[in-house]
Amino acid sequence: MKITHFNFRGEYRLNHASGNSISYDKGDVVYYENKAYIASKRISGSHPILGENVGWLSLSDRSVLYESETVPFYAKIGDEWFNKSNGILYKRIENNSIQIWVEL
Repeated sequence: MKITHFNFRGEYRLNHASGNSISYDKGDVVYYENKAYIASKRISGSHPILGENVGWLSLSDRSVLYESETVPFYAKIGDEWFNKSNGILYKRIENNSIQIWVEL
């Protein structure tokens, strides 16, 4: 999966404190039950665990290619990051129990 636009929204919430439902736009990233999900379209009223049928894609279950000028802080082992500011491709690996980005 390639991600070029993402907006970290924090923990998934169904409603605002006022009781109104929260809508998520394409590229919004949320955490739900310790997993990261990204909205593939505008979503309102559907939990991320409902998956691709409602528009949520799990970032925890697949390798992801991020394209951005900043390091994606919710990346996992096996994900790749293309740094748009310097044109370098990196891969997230684990070395001696430490997660690092290595240049490819």
